[in-house]
Amino acid sequence: MYLSDDYQSDKTYAWWKFLCLIAVFNMGIWGWVIYSYEAPHSTFYIQAILSGIYVSVCAFRSLFPRIDLERYCLHDSIFSSVALGRTCATIAEICFSIQCAIIIYSIALSIQSQWMLFIAYSIVPIIVIAQIFCWHATLTLNHFWHSMEEAAWVVMLVLIAGCFVSGFFLLSADYQVFMAIGLASCIISIWIMLFIDIPMYLSRAKERQHKGHRTLTIKAGLQDALSRREHTQSWGIWKQEVIWITSYFTFGVWLSISMMIVTF
Repeated sequence: MYLSDDYQSDKTYAWWKFLCLIAVFNMGIWGWVIYSYEAPHSTFYIQAILSGIYVSVCAFRSLFPRIDLERYCLHDSIFSSVALGRTCATIAEICFSIQCAIIIYSIALSIQSQWMLFIAYSIVPIIVIAQIFCWHATLTLNHFWHSMEEAAWVVMLVLIAGCFVSGFFLLSADYQVFMAIGLASCIISIWIMLFIDIPMYLSRAKERQHKGHRTLTIKAGLQDALSRREHTQSWGIWKQEVIWITSYFTFGVWLSISMMIVTF
């Protein structure tokens, strides 16, 4: 039994070390872009600040991974606080949504599209709603609201994908590669959320209900998120989170960095 626990711990820490290496790599890439890129206008610096926040928070969350609702953490540290991690993630994801909104706004101006301008202005409010759903899930211990959060992200991604399709046919060939990459990223993300994340959260909500696990009030949930954390190295627990955490802290970060240098 001891050997089995030790083996599981080794697998978990091997995955964690990979996340840490990726975090260092991503910070280096972000710094290299800042140093080497000659910005043609102020949009670059706005995107750089937003991306810097997102990249830094993802690096922090890679160092101190956690599973919010279950209060699991890999390291028994104050930096593994659910309340702290969720606050940082909220800020980072809103920054990412602003980056996306800037890109769509720029495309809309380039092709003079009113409907695309409307989508650009709607992106951040949609993600703010997603953050409210996420916080409600985290505080009340109800995974149903995590599925609602994912659904809000799906709505945003579908809207952005539509913009990329229009941009691909209406913009010059110089931008078609970015449009194609953006569209592919949206499709992959939508697939993961619809067929992996949302079913997983709904299944967990049903399982917790069958086991009679209680939900919390917002006040009690906040106190719980501030104080409770369950230290675990079990691969059986962390492996369920590997797909979304790894893709989030790799491809998500690379998309954020790429948006720094795209101009229309």
